[in-house]
Amino acid sequence: MKRRAFISVYDKEGLIDFARNLTEKFDYEIVAATETYNYLQKAGVEATNVDEFNSFSGLLSNDYNILNETILAGILSNSSDSKELNELERFAVKPFDMVVVNICPFEKAANETYNAEELFEKIDIAGLTILRAASKNYKNVTVIIDKIDYYIALNANEFGRMKLANKAFNFTSTYDRQICTKLSEYTGEQTFKIFSFEKIKDLNHGENPHQHGSIYRNDKMIDYEVLEDKELSFNNILNVTEAVNIVSEFYDVNCVAIIRHDKPCGVALGRSLYDAYTKAFDCDPVSSFYGVVGFSKTVDAEIAKHLNSMAVEVVVAPDYEPQALDLFKDNPDIKLVKLNTPLKEYRKLTVEEVIMTPFGILVQDRNTSELNKEMFKVVTTEKPTAEQIEDAIFAWKVAKHSKTNAVVIARDFKAVAISQGQTNSLSAIESALDYACDNSKDAVLASDSVLPSEDCIYAAVQGRIGLIIQPGGSIKDQKLIDTCNKYGLPMITTGIRNYRQ
Repeated sequence: MKRRAFISVYDKEGLIDFARNLTEKFDYEIVAATETYNYLQKAGVEATNVDEFNSFSGLLSNDYNILNETILAGILSNSSDSKELNELERFAVKPFDMVVVNICPFEKAANETYNAEELFEKIDIAGLTILRAASKNYKNVTVIIDKIDYYIALNANEFGRMKLANKAFNFTSTYDRQICTKLSEYTGEQTFKIFSFEKIKDLNHGENPHQHGSIYRNDKMIDYEVLEDKELSFNNILNVTEAVNIVSEFYDVNCVAIIRHDKPCGVALGRSLYDAYTKAFDCDPVSSFYGVVGFSKTVDAEIAKHLNSMAVEVVVAPDYEPQALDLFKDNPDIKLVKLNTPLKEYRKLTVEEVIMTPFGILVQDRNTSELNKEMFKVVTTEKPTAEQIEDAIFAWKVAKHSKTNAVVIARDFKAVAISQGQTNSLSAIESALDYACDNSKDAVLASDSVLPSEDCIYAAVQGRIGLIIQPGGSIKDQKLIDTCNKYGLPMITTGIRNYRQ
Protein backbone atom coordinates (compact mmCIF):
# COMPACT_ATOMS: atom_id res chain seq x y z
CA MET A 1 0.00 0.00 0.00
CA LYS A 2 1.27 3.42 -0.93
CA ARG A 3 2.37 5.71 1.84
CA ARG A 4 0.56 9.01 2.03
CA ALA A 5 1.79 12.53 2.85
CA PHE A 6 -0.25 15.63 3.58
CA ILE A 7 1.47 18.89 2.57
CA SER A 8 0.43 22.48 3.28
CA VAL A 9 3.30 24.95 3.43
CA TYR A 10 3.75 28.71 3.58
CA ASP A 11 7.52 28.55 2.99
CA LYS A 12 7.87 26.66 -0.27
CA GLU A 13 11.65 26.79 -0.61
CA GLY A 14 13.01 23.32 -1.43
CA LEU A 15 9.52 21.83 -1.63
CA ILE A 16 9.57 20.78 -5.30
CA ASP A 17 12.69 18.62 -5.01
CA PHE A 18 11.45 17.10 -1.76
CA ALA A 19 7.99 16.33 -3.19
CA ARG A 20 9.52 14.73 -6.29
CA ASN A 21 11.63 12.51 -4.05
CA LEU A 22 8.53 11.48 -2.13
CA THR A 23 6.61 10.45 -5.22
CA GLU A 24 9.36 9.09 -7.46
CA LYS A 25 11.83 7.48 -5.04
CA PHE A 26 9.74 6.68 -1.98
CA ASP A 27 6.40 5.92 -3.67
CA TYR A 28 4.32 8.40 -1.64
CA GLU A 29 0.90 9.70 -2.60
CA ILE A 30 0.72 13.44 -1.90
CA VAL A 31 -2.42 15.18 -0.72
CA ALA A 32 -1.96 18.95 -0.68
CA ALA A 33 -3.85 22.02 0.45
CA THR A 34 -5.15 23.98 -2.53
CA GLU A 35 -2.43 26.65 -2.68
CA THR A 36 0.34 24.08 -2.23
CA TYR A 37 -1.37 21.76 -4.73
CA ASN A 38 -1.39 24.49 -7.40
CA TYR A 39 2.29 25.16 -6.73
CA LEU A 40 3.17 21.47 -7.13
CA GLN A 41 1.03 21.14 -10.27
CA LYS A 42 2.87 23.97 -11.99
CA ALA A 43 6.13 22.14 -11.33
CA GLY A 44 4.74 18.88 -12.68
CA VAL A 45 4.65 17.08 -9.33
CA GLU A 46 1.82 14.57 -9.03
CA ALA A 47 -0.53 15.37 -6.15
CA THR A 48 -4.18 15.28 -5.10
CA ASN A 49 -6.03 18.42 -4.09
CA VAL A 50 -7.41 18.10 -0.57
CA ASP A 51 -10.80 19.26 -1.89
CA GLU A 52 -10.97 16.13 -4.03
CA PHE A 53 -9.58 13.81 -1.37
CA ASN A 54 -12.80 13.32 0.55
CA SER A 55 -16.46 14.10 0.46
CA PHE A 56 -16.77 15.38 4.01
CA SER A 57 -17.40 19.07 4.57
CA GLY A 58 -14.76 21.10 6.38
CA LEU A 59 -15.11 21.91 10.04
CA LEU A 60 -13.72 25.36 9.35
CA SER A 61 -14.30 26.01 5.67
CA ASN A 62 -12.84 29.52 5.86
CA ASP A 63 -9.53 28.17 7.14
CA TYR A 64 -8.11 26.89 3.82
CA ASN A 65 -10.70 24.09 3.77
CA ILE A 66 -8.17 21.55 5.03
CA LEU A 67 -9.34 21.02 8.59
CA ASN A 68 -11.93 18.27 8.31
CA GLU A 69 -12.91 14.93 9.79
CA THR A 70 -11.27 12.80 7.11
CA ILE A 71 -7.89 14.48 7.20
CA LEU A 72 -7.68 14.51 10.99
CA ALA A 73 -8.87 10.93 11.27
CA GLY A 74 -6.26 9.88 8.74
CA ILE A 75 -3.51 11.69 10.60
CA LEU A 76 -4.54 10.23 13.96
CA SER A 77 -4.93 6.67 12.67
CA ASN A 78 -2.62 3.73 13.33
CA SER A 79 -1.60 2.48 9.90
CA SER A 80 0.00 -0.65 11.43
CA ASP A 81 -3.27 -1.81 13.01
CA SER A 82 -5.21 -3.84 10.41
CA LYS A 83 -8.39 -3.82 12.52
CA GLU A 84 -8.32 -0.03 12.75
CA LEU A 85 -7.61 0.27 9.04
CA ASN A 86 -10.64 -1.86 8.21
CA GLU A 87 -12.77 0.32 10.45
CA LEU A 88 -11.43 3.46 8.77
CA GLU A 89 -12.22 2.10 5.31
CA ARG A 90 -15.89 1.84 6.27
CA PHE A 91 -15.88 5.63 6.54
CA ALA A 92 -13.62 6.25 3.52
CA VAL A 93 -10.82 7.46 5.81
CA LYS A 94 -7.28 7.03 4.47
CA PRO A 95 -4.32 7.07 6.87
CA PHE A 96 -1.38 9.45 6.54
CA ASP A 97 2.25 8.53 7.15
CA MET A 98 3.70 12.04 6.88
CA VAL A 99 2.53 15.58 7.52
CA VAL A 100 4.47 18.52 6.11
CA VAL A 101 3.05 21.79 7.41
CA ASN A 102 4.58 25.19 8.02
CA ILE A 103 2.55 28.33 8.45
CA CYS A 104 3.06 32.05 8.10
CA PRO A 105 5.17 33.29 11.04
CA PHE A 106 2.82 34.86 13.55
CA GLU A 107 4.96 37.97 13.94
CA LYS A 108 4.67 38.66 10.22
CA ALA A 109 0.92 38.19 10.33
CA ALA A 110 0.61 40.32 13.48
CA ASN A 111 2.65 43.13 11.93
CA GLU A 112 0.13 43.30 9.10
CA THR A 113 -2.85 43.78 11.42
CA TYR A 114 -4.26 46.96 12.91
CA ASN A 115 -6.87 45.60 15.32
CA ALA A 116 -7.85 42.48 17.22
CA GLU A 117 -10.44 41.45 14.64
CA GLU A 118 -7.84 41.32 11.86
CA LEU A 119 -5.49 39.47 14.16
CA PHE A 120 -8.03 36.71 14.84
CA GLU A 121 -8.60 36.34 11.10
CA LYS A 122 -4.91 35.63 10.56
CA ILE A 123 -4.57 32.93 13.24
CA ASP A 124 -3.96 29.65 11.41
CA ILE A 125 -6.09 27.26 13.45
CA ALA A 126 -6.05 24.59 10.73
CA GLY A 127 -2.28 24.40 10.53
CA LEU A 128 -1.90 24.33 14.31
CA THR A 129 -4.51 21.58 14.72
CA ILE A 130 -2.96 19.37 12.06
CA LEU A 131 0.50 19.80 13.54
CA ARG A 132 -0.76 18.86 16.99
CA ALA A 133 -2.63 15.83 15.67
CA ALA A 134 0.40 14.56 13.73
CA SER A 135 2.72 15.15 16.67
CA LYS A 136 0.42 13.27 19.04
CA ASN A 137 0.56 10.30 16.66
CA TYR A 138 4.36 10.43 16.15
CA LYS A 139 4.67 6.63 16.34
CA ASN A 140 2.81 6.36 13.05
CA VAL A 141 3.23 9.80 11.47
CA THR A 142 6.35 11.79 10.61
CA VAL A 143 5.68 15.49 11.13
CA ILE A 144 7.83 18.14 9.44
CA ILE A 145 7.55 21.85 10.19
CA ASP A 146 10.99 22.97 8.99
CA LYS A 147 12.49 22.60 5.52
CA ILE A 148 15.88 21.76 7.03
CA ASP A 149 14.32 18.49 8.24
CA TYR A 150 13.05 17.34 4.83
CA TYR A 151 15.63 14.67 4.18
CA ILE A 152 16.43 13.81 7.79
CA ALA A 153 12.77 12.93 8.28
CA LEU A 154 12.67 10.41 5.43
CA ASN A 155 14.77 7.92 7.37
CA ALA A 156 13.62 8.83 10.89
CA ASN A 157 13.04 5.97 13.33
CA GLU A 158 10.51 6.21 16.16
CA PHE A 159 12.87 8.25 18.33
CA GLY A 160 13.61 10.57 15.41
CA ARG A 161 9.87 11.04 14.85
CA MET A 162 9.50 11.88 18.52
CA LYS A 163 12.14 14.60 18.16
CA LEU A 164 10.33 16.00 15.12
CA ALA A 165 7.06 15.92 17.07
CA ASN A 166 8.68 17.75 19.94
CA LYS A 167 9.88 20.42 17.50
CA ALA A 168 6.32 20.78 16.20
CA PHE A 169 4.82 21.00 19.69
CA ASN A 170 7.43 23.61 20.58
CA PHE A 171 6.39 25.63 17.53
CA THR A 172 2.66 25.43 18.28
CA SER A 173 3.14 26.37 21.93
CA THR A 174 5.30 29.34 20.90
CA TYR A 175 2.68 30.37 18.35
CA ASP A 176 -0.02 30.28 21.04
CA ARG A 177 2.11 32.33 23.40
CA GLN A 178 2.74 34.88 20.65
CA ILE A 179 -1.02 35.20 20.22
CA CYS A 180 -1.37 35.90 23.95
CA THR A 181 1.42 38.44 23.86
CA LYS A 182 -0.06 40.30 20.90
CA LEU A 183 -3.58 40.23 22.29
CA SER A 184 -2.29 41.69 25.54
CA GLU A 185 -1.39 44.82 23.58
CA TYR A 186 -5.08 45.24 22.77
CA THR A 187 -6.35 44.31 26.23
CA GLY A 188 -3.67 46.22 28.10
CA GLU A 189 -2.77 43.23 30.24
CA GLN A 190 0.88 42.19 29.90
CA THR A 191 0.35 38.85 31.65
CA PHE A 192 2.68 36.79 29.50
CA LYS A 193 6.13 37.37 28.05
CA ILE A 194 7.21 35.25 25.10
CA PHE A 195 10.81 34.36 24.41
CA SER A 196 11.36 31.96 21.56
CA PHE A 197 14.88 30.54 21.42
CA GLU A 198 16.01 28.01 18.84
CA LYS A 199 19.23 26.18 19.56
CA ILE A 200 21.99 26.90 17.08
CA LYS A 201 24.50 24.51 18.62
CA ASP A 202 26.13 23.32 21.80
CA LEU A 203 29.39 25.05 22.76
CA ASN A 204 32.49 23.29 24.03
CA HIS A 205 31.54 24.44 27.54
CA GLY A 206 30.00 27.33 29.40
CA GLU A 207 31.75 30.02 31.41
CA ASN A 208 33.93 27.32 33.00
CA PRO A 209 34.96 23.92 31.60
CA HIS A 210 32.65 22.04 33.99
CA GLN A 211 29.58 24.01 32.85
CA HIS A 212 27.49 23.05 29.82
CA GLY A 213 26.95 25.86 27.35
CA SER A 214 24.80 26.39 24.25
CA ILE A 215 23.90 29.24 21.93
CA TYR A 216 20.34 29.88 20.80
CA ARG A 217 18.89 31.96 18.01
CA ASN A 218 16.44 34.75 18.70
CA ASP A 219 14.42 36.90 16.33
CA LYS A 220 16.63 39.96 16.81
CA MET A 221 20.09 38.59 16.16
CA ILE A 222 22.52 40.63 14.14
CA ASP A 223 24.09 39.34 10.95
CA TYR A 224 27.69 38.29 11.51
CA GLU A 225 30.12 35.58 10.48
CA VAL A 226 33.14 33.92 12.05
CA LEU A 227 35.81 33.61 9.37
CA GLU A 228 37.97 30.55 8.67
CA ASP A 229 35.27 28.24 10.12
CA LYS A 230 36.43 28.87 13.66
CA GLU A 231 34.04 28.71 16.60
CA LEU A 232 33.46 31.27 19.32
CA SER A 233 33.39 30.08 22.91
CA PHE A 234 30.82 31.08 25.52
CA ASN A 235 33.15 33.72 26.95
CA ASN A 236 34.18 34.90 23.47
CA ILE A 237 30.57 35.72 22.67
CA LEU A 238 30.14 37.71 25.88
CA ASN A 239 33.31 39.69 25.21
CA VAL A 240 32.51 40.28 21.54
CA THR A 241 29.10 41.64 22.57
CA GLU A 242 30.72 44.13 24.94
CA ALA A 243 33.24 45.22 22.32
CA VAL A 244 30.52 45.88 19.75
CA ASN A 245 28.33 47.63 22.34
CA ILE A 246 31.11 50.16 22.89
CA VAL A 247 32.34 50.72 19.33
CA SER A 248 28.74 51.14 18.16
CA GLU A 249 28.55 54.21 20.41
CA PHE A 250 31.21 55.74 18.12
CA TYR A 251 30.17 54.13 14.81
CA ASP A 252 30.96 57.24 12.75
CA VAL A 253 34.54 57.74 13.98
CA ASN A 254 37.64 55.63 14.49
CA CYS A 255 37.10 53.72 17.71
CA VAL A 256 38.75 50.69 19.32
CA ALA A 257 37.59 48.83 22.43
CA ILE A 258 39.56 46.08 24.14
CA ILE A 259 37.58 43.73 26.38
CA ARG A 260 38.79 41.27 28.98
CA HIS A 261 36.53 39.16 31.20
CA ASP A 262 33.43 40.96 29.93
CA LYS A 263 34.86 44.36 30.95
CA PRO A 264 36.48 47.16 28.92
CA CYS A 265 40.18 47.57 29.69
CA GLY A 266 41.02 49.98 26.87
CA VAL A 267 38.92 52.37 24.76
CA ALA A 268 40.04 55.21 22.53
CA LEU A 269 39.21 57.33 19.51
CA GLY A 270 41.87 58.39 17.02
CA ARG A 271 42.65 60.31 13.86
CA SER A 272 43.15 56.94 12.21
CA LEU A 273 42.04 53.47 13.27
CA TYR A 274 45.64 52.54 14.03
CA ASP A 275 45.98 55.65 16.19
CA ALA A 276 42.83 54.65 18.11
CA TYR A 277 44.15 51.10 18.49
CA THR A 278 47.53 52.13 19.93
CA LYS A 279 45.84 54.54 22.35
CA ALA A 280 43.40 51.85 23.51
CA PHE A 281 46.19 49.32 23.92
CA ASP A 282 48.21 51.83 25.95
CA CYS A 283 45.39 52.19 28.49
CA ASP A 284 46.08 48.76 30.03
CA PRO A 285 48.65 46.74 28.02
CA VAL A 286 48.74 43.88 30.51
CA SER A 287 44.98 43.26 30.48
CA SER A 288 44.88 43.67 26.69
CA PHE A 289 46.70 40.39 26.22
CA TYR A 290 44.29 37.50 25.58
CA GLY A 291 41.50 40.02 25.17
CA VAL A 292 38.89 40.71 22.49
CA VAL A 293 39.51 43.76 20.30
CA GLY A 294 36.62 45.57 18.61
CA PHE A 295 36.98 48.07 15.75
CA SER A 296 34.48 50.55 14.33
CA LYS A 297 36.10 50.55 10.88
CA THR A 298 37.88 48.19 8.48
CA VAL A 299 41.00 46.54 9.91
CA ASP A 300 44.09 47.11 7.74
CA ALA A 301 47.45 45.32 7.43
CA GLU A 302 49.25 47.67 9.84
CA ILE A 303 46.83 46.79 12.64
CA ALA A 304 46.94 43.10 11.72
CA LYS A 305 50.73 43.07 12.14
CA HIS A 306 50.49 44.45 15.65
CA LEU A 307 47.66 42.09 16.63
CA ASN A 308 49.71 39.15 15.38
CA SER A 309 52.58 40.19 17.63
CA MET A 310 50.51 39.83 20.79
CA ALA A 311 48.10 37.26 22.23
CA VAL A 312 44.56 38.16 21.12
CA GLU A 313 41.61 35.80 21.27
CA VAL A 314 39.09 37.51 18.98
CA VAL A 315 39.02 40.47 16.61
CA VAL A 316 35.63 41.89 15.64
CA ALA A 317 35.19 44.53 12.92
CA PRO A 318 32.86 45.58 10.09
CA ASP A 319 35.44 44.36 7.55
CA TYR A 320 39.07 43.41 6.90
CA GLU A 321 41.41 44.41 4.10
CA PRO A 322 42.63 41.45 2.00
CA GLN A 323 46.24 42.02 3.15
CA ALA A 324 45.10 41.93 6.77
CA LEU A 325 43.31 38.62 6.19
CA ASP A 326 46.46 37.18 4.63
CA LEU A 327 48.46 38.17 7.70
CA PHE A 328 45.89 36.69 10.08
CA LYS A 329 46.09 33.36 8.25
CA ASP A 330 49.55 32.90 9.75
CA ASN A 331 48.06 33.14 13.25
CA PRO A 332 45.84 30.12 14.02
CA ASP A 333 44.97 31.42 17.50
CA ILE A 334 43.06 34.54 16.45
CA LYS A 335 39.36 34.28 15.65
CA LEU A 336 37.98 36.88 13.25
CA VAL A 337 34.38 38.07 13.44
CA LYS A 338 32.96 40.13 10.57
CA LEU A 339 29.92 42.29 11.32
CA ASN A 340 27.50 42.37 8.40
CA THR A 341 24.96 44.45 10.32
CA PRO A 342 26.10 48.10 10.21
CA LEU A 343 27.10 49.49 13.62
CA LYS A 344 24.60 52.31 13.18
CA GLU A 345 21.82 49.73 12.88
CA TYR A 346 23.24 47.72 15.79
CA ARG A 347 22.67 50.69 18.09
CA LYS A 348 18.97 50.62 17.24
CA LEU A 349 18.48 47.05 18.42
CA THR A 350 15.75 46.91 21.03
CA VAL A 351 16.52 43.48 22.46
CA GLU A 352 15.47 42.91 26.04
CA GLU A 353 17.87 41.64 28.66
CA VAL A 354 16.73 38.48 30.42
CA ILE A 355 18.24 37.22 33.66
CA MET A 356 16.94 33.93 35.05
CA THR A 357 17.25 33.55 38.79
CA PRO A 358 15.85 31.08 41.36
CA PHE A 359 13.72 33.99 42.60
CA GLY A 360 12.17 34.72 39.23
CA ILE A 361 13.01 35.88 35.72
CA LEU A 362 14.12 39.50 35.43
CA VAL A 363 13.43 41.33 32.17
CA GLN A 364 14.51 44.85 31.31
CA ASP A 365 15.00 47.05 28.28
CA ARG A 366 18.52 47.39 26.94
CA ASN A 367 20.26 50.51 28.22
CA THR A 368 20.03 52.85 25.25
CA SER A 369 20.58 56.07 27.20
CA GLU A 370 21.89 58.90 25.06
CA LEU A 371 23.79 62.03 25.97
CA ASN A 372 24.45 65.29 24.20
CA LYS A 373 25.66 68.73 25.18
CA GLU A 374 22.13 70.11 25.34
CA MET A 375 21.34 67.73 28.21
CA PHE A 376 24.33 68.81 30.29
CA LYS A 377 23.87 70.88 33.36
CA VAL A 378 26.98 72.68 34.49
CA VAL A 379 26.32 73.09 38.22
CA THR A 380 29.54 74.85 39.24
CA THR A 381 30.81 78.38 38.91
CA GLU A 382 33.84 77.18 36.94
CA LYS A 383 32.85 76.22 33.40
CA PRO A 384 34.44 73.40 31.34
CA THR A 385 36.24 74.05 28.06
CA ALA A 386 34.93 72.72 24.75
CA GLU A 387 37.70 70.11 24.73
CA GLN A 388 36.77 68.95 28.22
CA ILE A 389 33.12 68.59 27.21
CA GLU A 390 34.08 66.38 24.26
CA ASP A 391 36.20 64.21 26.54
CA ALA A 392 33.32 64.12 29.02
CA ILE A 393 30.96 62.68 26.38
CA PHE A 394 33.55 60.05 25.49
CA ALA A 395 34.23 59.09 29.12
CA TRP A 396 30.52 58.97 29.96
CA LYS A 397 29.87 56.48 27.13
CA VAL A 398 32.72 54.24 28.27
CA ALA A 399 31.47 54.34 31.87
CA LYS A 400 27.99 53.38 30.62
CA HIS A 401 29.39 50.03 29.45
CA SER A 402 31.58 49.41 32.51
CA LYS A 403 30.56 47.52 35.63
CA THR A 404 29.11 49.50 38.56
CA ASN A 405 30.56 51.23 40.45
CA ALA A 406 32.55 52.48 37.48
CA VAL A 407 34.87 55.46 37.11
CA VAL A 408 36.55 56.34 33.82
CA ILE A 409 39.39 58.85 33.61
CA ALA A 410 39.94 60.10 30.08
CA ARG A 411 41.86 62.70 28.15
CA ASP A 412 42.20 63.38 24.42
CA PHE A 413 39.60 60.69 23.64
CA LYS A 414 41.56 58.03 25.44
CA ALA A 415 40.62 56.15 28.60
CA VAL A 416 43.72 56.37 30.79
CA ALA A 417 42.07 54.42 33.64
CA ILE A 418 38.91 52.33 34.00
CA SER A 419 37.93 51.29 37.50
CA GLN A 420 34.84 49.09 37.74
CA GLY A 421 33.06 46.57 39.89
CA GLN A 422 33.83 48.49 43.07
CA THR A 423 31.36 48.43 45.96
CA ASN A 424 31.36 52.20 46.40
CA SER A 425 32.10 55.30 44.34
CA LEU A 426 34.97 56.53 46.48
CA SER A 427 36.85 53.24 46.09
CA ALA A 428 36.26 53.39 42.35
CA ILE A 429 37.66 56.94 42.16
CA GLU A 430 40.71 56.12 44.26
CA SER A 431 41.42 52.97 42.25
CA ALA A 432 41.18 54.85 38.94
CA LEU A 433 43.41 57.66 40.19
CA ASP A 434 46.02 55.19 41.46
CA TYR A 435 46.16 53.55 38.06
CA ALA A 436 46.17 56.79 36.07
CA CYS A 437 48.95 58.41 38.17
CA ASP A 438 50.17 61.56 36.42
CA ASN A 439 47.80 60.96 33.51
CA SER A 440 44.91 62.16 35.68
CA LYS A 441 46.16 65.75 35.56
CA ASP A 442 43.56 67.93 33.79
CA ALA A 443 41.71 64.79 32.68
CA VAL A 444 37.95 64.14 32.85
CA LEU A 445 36.50 61.86 35.52
CA ALA A 446 33.21 60.15 34.66
CA SER A 447 31.13 58.18 37.16
CA ASP A 448 28.26 55.89 36.19
CA SER A 449 26.60 56.39 39.57
CA VAL A 450 25.79 59.27 41.90
CA LEU A 451 28.71 60.64 43.91
CA PRO A 452 27.52 60.39 47.52
CA SER A 453 29.91 62.60 49.50
CA GLU A 454 32.51 65.36 49.45
CA ASP A 455 35.24 62.73 49.90
CA CYS A 456 34.82 61.92 46.21
CA ILE A 457 35.57 65.53 45.32
CA TYR A 458 38.59 65.67 47.63
CA ALA A 459 40.02 62.58 45.95
CA ALA A 460 39.48 64.08 42.49
CA VAL A 461 41.15 67.33 43.55
CA GLN A 462 44.17 65.44 44.89
CA GLY A 463 44.41 63.67 41.55
CA ARG A 464 44.35 67.08 39.79
CA ILE A 465 41.26 66.11 37.78
CA GLY A 466 40.12 68.85 35.38
CA LEU A 467 36.37 68.04 35.17
CA ILE A 468 33.84 65.71 36.80
CA ILE A 469 30.78 64.35 35.01
CA GLN A 470 28.30 62.37 37.09
CA PRO A 471 24.52 61.73 37.31
CA GLY A 472 23.81 63.97 40.29
CA GLY A 473 20.81 63.43 42.51
CA SER A 474 22.47 62.89 45.88
CA ILE A 475 20.98 64.53 48.96
CA LYS A 476 24.44 66.06 49.36
CA ASP A 477 24.53 67.55 45.86
CA GLN A 478 24.82 71.12 47.09
CA LYS A 479 27.73 70.24 49.40
CA LEU A 480 29.49 68.57 46.45
CA ILE A 481 28.91 71.64 44.30
CA ASP A 482 30.20 73.94 47.06
CA THR A 483 33.33 71.80 47.43
CA CYS A 484 33.95 71.90 43.66
CA ASN A 485 33.52 75.68 43.68
CA LYS A 486 35.98 75.96 46.55
CA TYR A 487 38.69 74.27 44.47
CA GLY A 488 37.70 75.70 41.09
CA LEU A 489 36.77 72.27 39.76
CA PRO A 490 33.99 72.28 37.13
CA MET A 491 31.29 69.60 37.43
CA ILE A 492 28.54 68.46 35.09
CA THR A 493 25.45 66.51 36.13
CA THR A 494 23.51 64.48 33.57
CA GLY A 495 20.51 63.16 35.47
CA ILE A 496 21.21 59.73 33.94
CA ARG A 497 22.38 56.85 36.07
CA ASN A 498 24.00 53.91 34.28
CA TYR A 499 24.15 51.11 36.84
CA ARG A 500 25.38 47.83 35.40
CA GLN A 501 25.75 44.72 37.52
